[in-house]
Amino acid sequence: MAAVILFGAFWSVFNAGAGLEQLVLNSNNQKQPAIKEELNDADLLNLGSPYLSAANASAVFNSSAILASQIEPISAPQSEETEKENPLASVGETALLSSLGPAAFISQEPRTGLITYTVQPGDTASSIADFFGITTETLLWANNLKETSVIKPGDELTVLPISGVLHKVKSGQTVKWIADYYKAEIEDIMAFNDLPADGRIEVGEKLVVPGGEMPAPAQPKAQPKRIADQSYAGPGTGQSRKFPYGQCTWYVAQKRVIPWSGNAKDWLANAQAMGYPVCLGNNCEPKLGAIVSLRGDSWLIRLYGHVAYVEAVQDGWITVSEMNYAGWGVKSVRTLNQNSGLIKGYIY
Repeated sequence: MAAVILFGAFWSVFNAGAGLEQLVLNSNNQKQPAIKEELNDADLLNLGSPYLSAANASAVFNSSAILASQIEPISAPQSEETEKENPLASVGETALLSSLGPAAFISQEPRTGLITYTVQPGDTASSIADFFGITTETLLWANNLKETSVIKPGDELTVLPISGVLHKVKSGQTVKWIADYYKAEIEDIMAFNDLPADGRIEVGEKLVVPGGEMPAPAQPKAQPKRIADQSYAGPGTGQSRKFPYGQCTWYVAQKRVIPWSGNAKDWLANAQAMGYPVCLGNNCEPKLGAIVSLRGDSWLIRLYGHVAYVEAVQDGWITVSEMNYAGWGVKSVRTLNQNSGLIKGYIY
């Protein structure tokens, strides 16, 4: 009888342990509830909340507009002492970021869409670009800003998902034209924007151009400074060959003695034939008092050529005086880079 009682007691204890073990297993095998990647406006997380989960942050990243805070990069695992100062809480497999540091958006997948970012106090263009992993130029180009532009808290900026250029398609443009314009690859544009194989694009469509660069703005054409009418008598007056008044050749022939004849386009060859030192090209050394032969856009210069007189040379620039560039019979002065493509050569 004693043996039966002892066996019964043992069996009760064993069953209780098995039940507890089953409870633990059931608890561990219970599935965590799924978190939707798409959130309604009411579901967007408030950055003032104590914790922001990595899964929810990824969902916010994919929404059309977010209000983000600047953060420092998340460091490697910390020591126990550091963790006590800045604790991390976790539920199941979802990590929660402590409210002791600024909020962080952790994207689980590469972003492909545009983001509208609201500027926060202390933000700069470079800090925002660094935060989103793009170049500062990319952020400036997308928002028509310059390096000297000022951004203020509350301003909304368009943020590209990758470094490059945002382009709005205009009539007549093709993917090849866009790639050539921004010095990018056709294949990259088509792949990133998921374009059809024939490269068809629509007017008004916005395309991200990966790795594209905005062309440098066209430099305004330097306007020559007009000089009031005056006497142009100089060392060559009465000593040079005669040239028609008001032309560039006539003016230079007053500045120094010119024994040869011909149109301005022939002066380099004519001077060299008479034994004058000549240097051809735009890599020559400019000298004070030299004659410089120049190219130009006007049909007169293309047909007859153009010459000017070197008045000054300084720090890689030359200042020339000339006539019939700003107008017939008008003397003008302008400054050119000494390696300008307009320079055909010098007569010393």
